[in-house]
Amino acid sequence: MTSRARAAIEAAATADPAAAPAVHPPQSDLLALLRSGHGEGARRAFAAVGDAARAEVVAALDSCVLRDPRAVPATESRSLYYARLYARLDAPLDTLAAHLLCDEDWTDEDAERTALPLAVLGDLARAGRDDAVALLRRYAAEGCDWTIAVEQLTRATDPMALHGMLVLALERGDDEELYDCVRRGSGMRPWRVWGFQDPRMRSIVEKVDLDWWRWELSRGKPADPGTRPTVDQVLSEAAASPRRSFVCGRRLASVATAEHRGLILATAWSGAAGARIAALRYLGDVGDPALLDLAETALADDSPVPVRQAAVQAVGGLRTGEAVVRARGWLGADGALGEVAVRILAGAGEQTDGPALIAALRRCRPDRDRYRLLDLVDGVGRLGLADALDPVRDVYRGSPCAGLRSRAVDTLARIEPDFTATTAVDCLWDCEAETRLFAVDRADMRVDGVPEQLRALARDPAEDDGVRAAARQRLAAV
Repeated sequence: MTSRARAAIEAAATADPAAAPAVHPPQSDLLALLRSGHGEGARRAFAAVGDAARAEVVAALDSCVLRDPRAVPATESRSLYYARLYARLDAPLDTLAAHLLCDEDWTDEDAERTALPLAVLGDLARAGRDDAVALLRRYAAEGCDWTIAVEQLTRATDPMALHGMLVLALERGDDEELYDCVRRGSGMRPWRVWGFQDPRMRSIVEKVDLDWWRWELSRGKPADPGTRPTVDQVLSEAAASPRRSFVCGRRLASVATAEHRGLILATAWSGAAGARIAALRYLGDVGDPALLDLAETALADDSPVPVRQAAVQAVGGLRTGEAVVRARGWLGADGALGEVAVRILAGAGEQTDGPALIAALRRCRPDRDRYRLLDLVDGVGRLGLADALDPVRDVYRGSPCAGLRSRAVDTLARIEPDFTATTAVDCLWDCEAETRLFAVDRADMRVDGVPEQLRALARDPAEDDGVRAAARQRLAAV
């Protein structure tokens, strides 16, 4: 496996979405809508008429695929969304080929340089695009991240897509690289199938299975008390390595008991920055009421920024009656304390708190305040605040984050009078399967294009199983 591919896998496994803010253009043009995977963007692209308009759409599409717009690729879908656009527009793959098959492919260390283009090609290969299969085969023979291309070829409908790839893999890959491919591969194809065909590949598959079996045996053994970390050790590790403080906060849950509460509270009050973050994370996870007294100190302006962020997450997650009362007293406070108050009221407040939540929602920007908006949008939906319709619509259309847009859709379904004929229709083309599934049951069948899109979702083999089944059920009920 190349260093770039390994970096991409490690980043996906360890990414903390809250630590990866994205920079996006205003959501006022087609490019911005396509970058965010918005259903309206796909509908506008499909409606492009004339060579000039189509060329503009294809250029925007190429731009999205070559420069992955997602802040944290592991948390959002895009490849199927873009592949459907390529297929529907019959767009050429020349720009993707030029991007993949160039000298820069071997010198650029960006872990995300090839992941999205190759995934889009895999979806196109599954849709029967012969040019996508040909490009994947060529990249497998010449490209840096060739193992990913081989794995994408397993999705092709063409039975000859993998012809000759075993010989290529044995020529290009050393045993360590092939071991990584087998270990992370799902199912039988292609690596395990090849284990039945070649002795070298068979020995690699057997080594992977043996190592997995040994690991499973070791998991079944009782833990050695001598190797179990103590609370002091976990807090010391967080203090020494602040970047690991988030993980250390989770580890505390497995080693801390009631007798450690005093130590963890003391650390949260005045420990080293990394240890404070770990302690705050743990106290937030267990919902410790002492966080309410901690808030004024932990959220003070002179606290390090990472500590304040951890405190916002921990204190803002409290949902008790006492927390609601304290939050009302914090409303209007400057800085993080006021933000925490809004988060608590969004999660556990009452109708009387609605005006404060709407005012906070109007102050937020969809391209900057993603995590605050997640709470506010949920709170508006929970309380059914119809007066918040316009700002929630702004979040739905303006957010570069598909996950936040999905939450806004759920809220709009509760407060938007014409939801089934407007927002729900757009959502049938959204990049996220969860959002499409939500829309399948709600989109107005009388709107032009809805029955056709439901039929397309029902028969698309690349579609999520739940979406496909729901579309079939909706059509059968008509």
